[in-house]
Amino acid sequence: MKKLLLLAIAILSYSRADSQVLTGTLVDSGRKLLTTTENFTISSAAEGTVVVELAVNREGLVTGTKIIGEQSTIKSTPSRMKAENAAKKLKFTAGTRYAAFEHVRVKYTYKVQ
Repeated sequence: MKKLLLLAIAILSYSRADSQVLTGTLVDSGRKLLTTTENFTISSAAEGTVVVELAVNREGLVTGTKIIGEQSTIKSTPSRMKAENAAKKLKFTAGTRYAAFEHVRVKYTYKVQ
């Protein structure tokens, strides 16, 4: 019973992590987010969201980031940099069958605490 409960918790936490990965060629090719400790929530003085577009190489590492201003509600540069720095730590499925670089958009939610 304990194993079943742990498996259910693992599956639910993994699906929650994937919920903030929005769109892009990386999603279309079926690659998954491997960083399970990421919760996509950042403590801030203001509430809002920041959408970051990532370039991911075949090894699954983030090689570049860009803030998508039209889809973001946070305007503070230091707050935006927090999202960009967190996005640079993400890892995705690696493989030689994928394109050399693929793009994906990720949304970070800012909450007042």
